[in-house]
Amino acid sequence: MAARRLAQVRRDPARYRGLAGFIMASAVFAAIFVALTLSAFHAPRPHDLPVGIAGPAAVTSRVEHALDSADPGAFGWHGYPSGAGARTGIAQRQVDGALVASGRNLRLLVAQGGGSGPAQVLTQAFGTVAARSGRPLVVADVVPPLPGDTEALSSFFVVLGVLIPSFAAGSGSALAFRRARPALAVALPVGVAVVIGVVSAAIADGIAGLGNYAAIAGIVALFSLAVAAPTAVLARIWPPLVIVAMLVFIVFGIPVSGGPANLGSFGPAFLRVLHPALPLGVAASAVRNVVYFGGHATALSLWVLAAWALAGVAGLIVVTALRRRPAPALTEPVIAPFVPAEPGPVPQDRAPIPGASGSGAVQPISLVVGFDNSEPARRALIWGADLLRARPGTLHVVYADHARVDSDLAGFAHTEMEEAREEKAAGVAEAAAQIVAAAGVPYTFESRQESPADAILSAASIHDAAEPASTPVVVTGRSHHAAHRIIGSVPVELLHESPYPVLTIS
Repeated sequence: MAARRLAQVRRDPARYRGLAGFIMASAVFAAIFVALTLSAFHAPRPHDLPVGIAGPAAVTSRVEHALDSADPGAFGWHGYPSGAGARTGIAQRQVDGALVASGRNLRLLVAQGGGSGPAQVLTQAFGTVAARSGRPLVVADVVPPLPGDTEALSSFFVVLGVLIPSFAAGSGSALAFRRARPALAVALPVGVAVVIGVVSAAIADGIAGLGNYAAIAGIVALFSLAVAAPTAVLARIWPPLVIVAMLVFIVFGIPVSGGPANLGSFGPAFLRVLHPALPLGVAASAVRNVVYFGGHATALSLWVLAAWALAGVAGLIVVTALRRRPAPALTEPVIAPFVPAEPGPVPQDRAPIPGASGSGAVQPISLVVGFDNSEPARRALIWGADLLRARPGTLHVVYADHARVDSDLAGFAHTEMEEAREEKAAGVAEAAAQIVAAAGVPYTFESRQESPADAILSAASIHDAAEPASTPVVVTGRSHHAAHRIIGSVPVELLHESPYPVLTIS
């Protein structure tokens, strides 16, 4: 007891270091996210905001000069021959607004449907010019918000609402199905993205009346895959790399997107340069253009999303193919009848065991039993230990502790997780010792941090090389997780990959 307490005390510093590291990492994460978000939105200022202007050259040149002098680089000017041409430029997403100078009035055309940020900035800037010139400014909203989307915010939030589920789908599918077939590993993020797109577009139409169901469903699905697939690739390479995806898609992605007011071109230079490349802002712009501008200026956004999605899918194909261990060539086992050590009838509850010759001489066998202390595994170990009471051979018990994946993705809980693993392995070892002690046969026990099938095959190959005179036989229990399975996934995998005979005890 004293030794255990001493060991616990010695482990405490490592535990406290892990807790301190977790707290520090959380603080750094919050600091970065807050700094980027405030940098993007605390004092938005336009940078080369596309603005149309129509009217006599003398008037338009004075307006341009006044605004450029007051705020250099804020506006990018596009001349139009008439107010109708400027209105068409807004509808086709060439400009975010336009000033039409005709007669004594200045008429400002804005598009609230394209985002409240540009509309407010243009109204304020041209209002100042009109006040100084003594001419009234008439503001007309040529692309107003929909009745169900009164602030024109839904285009952004329908995409933002998909961001976290898509990120979770990418990381979750990679971790939960890391040993699945490559086709399934690729199909999962794609299937999730399609379902997310279909459901999200229906909800957006039902609540906000956005319409354009097929187009929005396609854009949202493409955006979801653009986030989920690259995240899955990083998680499969090394789970802590999911942090990189979080930084790209969430920590940087949200500030860079410009938010619901469409302020992507209003932030500092280091964020503006990322705006055309990161999926969140690109997808929000695509949805906004479909809903309010007839789908104009969406081609480039779709290409960007497709590039992210295709890169992620291609990466998944490569990573899963490289990590798929080729199955060894199957050998046809020689099945011979069980020969008891003493004369007498063959017990009816014994399965045929390979390795016995037809002359009655019993060849030693090396039983490798997968054991996790489940009821089927206990029956398999009892069966194997009882068998070796009647014939020569060795018994090797293998406990498979799955390959380590830190649940917190950063490893800060490593000490606690390692202690839990050690306690579970010790419990399994004690249970195995009790079962084998009842049979009175020698055995070995080992715990391996691999999947059950890999652990059993690795142990069998080692004992095969160390005991050339024995015939290795793999013994497992049937599945105890699902009653509808006949033998279970581990025995099935062993039957496909094992070069040794496999016996499953039901």
